[in-house]
Amino acid sequence: MNTVSDDKLRGTRAWLLARATELRGRIERVEADLRRASAPLPRDAPDAAIVLENDEILQAIGESARREFVQIEHALERLESGDFAHCEVCNAEIDADRLTVVPYTTRCVRCARDA
Repeated sequence: MNTVSDDKLRGTRAWLLARATELRGRIERVEADLRRASAPLPRDAPDAAIVLENDEILQAIGESARREFVQIEHALERLESGDFAHCEVCNAEIDADRLTVVPYTTRCVRCARDA
């Protein structure tokens, strides 16, 4: 098994913090767009319908960003507590390659497959 080095953990922490910042900005922009902070809803019915359809897409983007943000915050908490590289289900060490691909995973490959 490929274990996680301290350097790798520092790099992962930096990546998680950067990604959290990026997602926070995305969430703020989506919320501002949905509040119509920069442009009100058009008065023309067909144009308003298009904007409202786009709102559904924006809501999905925002929800996806919020879900990922929560996962990243949890990963950062796990890093601080020293549990980052251990499976939350079986407590086995999570392979470093898996954490490289999915840095906010909480399960080893076996437990992820079983879920």
